[in-house]
Amino acid sequence: MLQDKIGELTDKLRELAHRKLQPTGNEHPLVQKALELANTVNDILGKPIHGAEEGTAAAAQAPSQAAAQKREQAPVLVYFDGKDHRTKTKVEELLRGHGIVFQIQDVTNDEAERSWIITAAKQEEFPIVVIAGTPVGGFTELTQLDVQGELKRRVFGPLTQ
Repeated sequence: MLQDKIGELTDKLRELAHRKLQPTGNEHPLVQKALELANTVNDILGKPIHGAEEGTAAAAQAPSQAAAQKREQAPVLVYFDGKDHRTKTKVEELLRGHGIVFQIQDVTNDEAERSWIITAAKQEEFPIVVIAGTPVGGFTELTQLDVQGELKRRVFGPLTQ
């Protein structure tokens, strides 16, 4: 009885911690880095901090089955210069609509980062989306990837059975 209550409380604490580790995209860059570090440590430790659906799914499956079915997401960054909020919102909605977790990188006051992304993406219009370290462009290019079915493949990798 007491052990069941402790188990329930532990699960609730894990779920709460998991929600707090999820970036909203509105954090200060230092907080974003801290969240990245905490999530990396959580991954290395085998995800002891997990959401309710992750915990029950992982417990129900054998570890090898869970690893085979789970597709890791490539990191997705949305570089933003603080000007075109409408397009940024469209990009966010498109990514969220596919269940893609992303981070907003505000380069308004960071000239070095701003210069790097403009050079790497070969475009000066923000927002600029980067998937797995490769700039894919802005909202138009992201929409094209989505229509072609490439967006999910680039973010989650090819579907394996």
